Parts: sequence; structure tokens; C-alpha cells
Amino acid sequence: MGTPRWERESAERVASEVAVVAGKPKCVSLDVEETVLEVRAKLSQTELVAKKVEKTLRMHTTESRLKELSQGRSWMRALRGGDAAVPHRKKAL
Repeated sequence: MGTPRWERESAERVASEVAVVAGKPKCVSLDVEETVLEVRAKLSQTELVAKKVEKTLRMHTTESRLKELSQGRSWMRALRGGDAAVPHRKKAL
């Protein structure tokens, strides 16, 4: 009767070892998926920061251009005003 018991225990050990080995790829797969998700999250954060910087830069550039345009218009008005201030000579008859 010892032999069937030994065979059963041996089969149980083998089944247990097979289950452990069979579970390892699943754990590795889960580790890989977890790493991929972490990388995607970091990439999304980086993209978000880049978009915020781009938005700020565009706003600054737009404000700068508007300021330059306004200064140019003021300068043109000043120049035109200077032309109008010069008295016109009448032609001699």
C-alpha cells in the first residue's frame, strides 16, 4: 500500500510544481503590462507639461506681437502728427 501513496504524493508534488511554473509567465505578463501603463502615464504627464508650456509661449508671443503693433501704430501717429504740425507755404501768385 505504500507504493500507491508514494505515487499519489509524487503526482501531487509534480502538479504543484507545474502550477507554480505555469503561473510564472502570467506574473511576468502582468509585470510587463504594469510597466507599460506606468510608462504611458509618465508620457501623458510629459505631454501635458509640454502643452502647457506651448500654450504659455503662444500667449506670450501673441502679447508681444500686439504690443509691438501698438507701439508701431503709436509711432506712426506721432510721425503723422509731426507732418500735420508743419505749416504749409502758400504759393506766390
